[in-house]
Amino acid sequence: MIMKRISLLLVFALSVLVANAWSRKCDEAAVMVAKEHLTPEAKKLVNKYLGKSYADDVKYLYDLEKEQAPQLSKKARRAAAEVHYLHLDSNFQPKKVKGKDALKSLEAALKVVRNRKSHSKKEVAAALRTVINLVFDMHDLSKIRIDGIKHSKRDFKYNVPAAEFGKKKDEVVKMKWSKSWSYFDGGYNFFSAKYWAEDLRIYLGDRYADYAKGSLREWVPENGALAAHYLELCKPNQVVGYVDRRLMSPVNYEMYVKASCRLAALLNEVLK
Repeated sequence: MIMKRISLLLVFALSVLVANAWSRKCDEAAVMVAKEHLTPEAKKLVNKYLGKSYADDVKYLYDLEKEQAPQLSKKARRAAAEVHYLHLDSNFQPKKVKGKDALKSLEAALKVVRNRKSHSKKEVAAALRTVINLVFDMHDLSKIRIDGIKHSKRDFKYNVPAAEFGKKKDEVVKMKWSKSWSYFDGGYNFFSAKYWAEDLRIYLGDRYADYAKGSLREWVPENGALAAHYLELCKPNQVVGYVDRRLMSPVNYEMYVKASCRLAALLNEVLK
C-alpha cells in the first residue's frame, strides 16, 4: 500500500514533463474501476450488450467519427465533434443548443438504455458506448464551454516560464489548454491501464458514495465552476507558474476518479 501511494506521488512528479489528451489507456483504467462498482444486475446487462471486456468502447465516438470522416464535409465533421463539448451559461447551468453537445447526447443515450426493450441490441450497445464516452468528456475540463468566458469556446495557448524546460528565465513556452488536462498519464507507455486502475482505486479509497452522489444535472455546474476557475488562471497569453500548473495534475486525477464513480452510478440507475 505504501509503495502504491509512493507510485501515485511519482506520477504527479513526472507528469509535469509531458501533456497529452485524455488517453484511451487512462479511460480504460477508469472503466475498470467503474465496473467494480456496478450492481450485479447492471454488470450482467452491460456484459450482455458490450461483452465482458469492453475497454475498447472507451473511444467509440472518436473512432466512429474517424471512420465517417471521409464521407463528411469539413463543416459536418465540426458539427459532429460538438458532441464532446459541454455548453454552459454564465451560472454554469446547461444551455439549450441547436445541435449536439455532451449533456444533450448523454441524456438521449441514457433514455435509450433505460427503454432498452423498445430498441434493438445494436442500438442499446451504441447508446451504452456513448454513455461511457460522454461521461468522460463532461469531466474533461478542456471540453467545457462557458458563456462570458470567451476563450473557453476554442482551444487556446497560455504561457509557461521557459525555465521549466531548461531555457532562459525571461522566455516563455506556449502551452495548449487542451493539452493541460492530461498530466495523469504522462504519456508513459510502460504504465498499463491495469496499473492506472490500481492507482485510481488507491486514490478513491472508500469515497465512492461521496463521488457518486447527486445526479447528472447536479454534476454539470460543479464541473463548470472548476473549469471556470482554471480558465481564469490560464487566460490566453497569461504566464502560469510551475506550482499552479503542477497542482492541476491531482485535480485532473480526481476528475478521472469522479468520472469512474459517476459512470457506475448512472449505469446502476438505468440498468435496473
